[in-house]
Amino acid sequence: MSNRTDLPIRPSYDVVVVGARAAGASTAMLLARRGLSVLAVDRTAYGSDTLSTHSLAPAGVLQLSRWGVLDAIRKGGTPVASRVVFHYGDDLVEIDVPARGDVDGLYSPRRTLLDRTLVDAAVDAGADVRHGVSMVGLLHDAGRVAGVQLEVDGELRCIAARAVIGADGVRSRVAEHVGAQTTHQEAATSAVIYSHWEGLPDDVIVNHYGSGKVAGSIPTNDGAAVVWVGMHPDEFRASARGNVAEAQAARIAELPRFVAELEGARCIGGYRAWPGQPGFVRQGWGAGWALVGDAGYFKDPVSAHGITDALIGAELVADAVADSFAGADEAEAFGRFERERDAMAARMMPPVARIASLPDEMGVVMSSFVEMTKALHAEWNLIESNFGAVAAV
Repeated sequence: MSNRTDLPIRPSYDVVVVGARAAGASTAMLLARRGLSVLAVDRTAYGSDTLSTHSLAPAGVLQLSRWGVLDAIRKGGTPVASRVVFHYGDDLVEIDVPARGDVDGLYSPRRTLLDRTLVDAAVDAGADVRHGVSMVGLLHDAGRVAGVQLEVDGELRCIAARAVIGADGVRSRVAEHVGAQTTHQEAATSAVIYSHWEGLPDDVIVNHYGSGKVAGSIPTNDGAAVVWVGMHPDEFRASARGNVAEAQAARIAELPRFVAELEGARCIGGYRAWPGQPGFVRQGWGAGWALVGDAGYFKDPVSAHGITDALIGAELVADAVADSFAGADEAEAFGRFERERDAMAARMMPPVARIASLPDEMGVVMSSFVEMTKALHAEWNLIESNFGAVAAV
C-alpha cells in the first residue's frame, strides 16, 4: 500500500469526505478511482473498532467483489455463511444462500478489518486519509459549502473543496452544520446488546424471534460470532443501563432454543449496547454538500443492513459527484442519487420498523422478512443494472 497518511494535508481538494469508515472510505476510494483529489478524515484511530452487527447483505458482498476488495476480507479470515436460520417461536425456516459468481455467501467482517481494508483501498487509489482529525466547521462561498475547518494536531486548518461529503454517522456534524432536514422518521426502534462468543458454527447466521423478543448470532473473524439481543428501549433503560451482561443473559434465557445453541460456547469479550434510535431519512444533498451512510439514511440495527446501505450509498453519491464535476447538471445528478437512496429506504424501512417494534405476533415478523427479501433483490438488481464497472486497484 502506498503511504499517503503521513503527507501534509493540502490546502484544497476536489472533495473532502468527513468520516472514513465504511461509507466514507468507500466514497473516498470511488472518487479517487475517478481521478479526483480526495481527502477523507476521521476522528477515530485507523483500524479501530466500532459498534456494529458486522453483517453484509448479498448486495454488500457484491459491491466488495466489484471493487476488488473482497479477497482481502477473505484473507483476513472472515468466514462465509451459506445458511440463514429463522426461529419464529416454534416455527423454523432455513434458507440456503445461493452462490452467484464471486458472491459465494454472506460475510460479516469485524469492523477492525472491513474499515481498514476500505481505507487501504482508498489510499491505494490516491486518496489522502487522515485519522485523529476532527471537523469543527464548514467553509462557505456565495451560498455554497466550499470546504471544511479541521482540527489537526491541535491546530485549526481551513481546507477548500468543491464538495464536502458527510459520512460521519447518525449524529452527523455535517448534517447539523448544513441544517439538513429530516424528511422521514420511523416511530419504532429497538435497543440492542452485543457481545462476541467463541464455539459457535462459522457457516450459519441464526435469528430467534419470540413474543416481544429477538436475538441471534452472526459468525465473524477470529473464530468468534456476534451474539446480540434486542429489547424495547424502555426495557433497556429500566434494566440494562450499567447492567448489560446480565440483561443480555436474561433475554437469552427467555429463548430456550437459543440457550441450547449457545451451550458449550462462551463470551470472550466485553459488551456493547445501542439504546435505540428511530430510523430516519435526511435531506441528501445541497449546494456543495451531500450525506452518505448513516448520516443521511439510518435503519434500526435489527435489519443488519447498515453496512450494505453505506456501500451502495457510496457508489450512488460518488456517481453524482463525478457526473456533476464532469459538467452534468448538479440538481439532476444529485437528485438521481437522492431518488435512488430514498427508493431503497421506502422499500426497506417499513418492514424493518415493524420488526424493530418487536411484535407479539410472529406472522407480522415473518411477513416483514418476506418484504425485506424483495427489497434485497431490488438492491442486487440496482447494482447489476445501474452501476458501471469500477476497475479494481
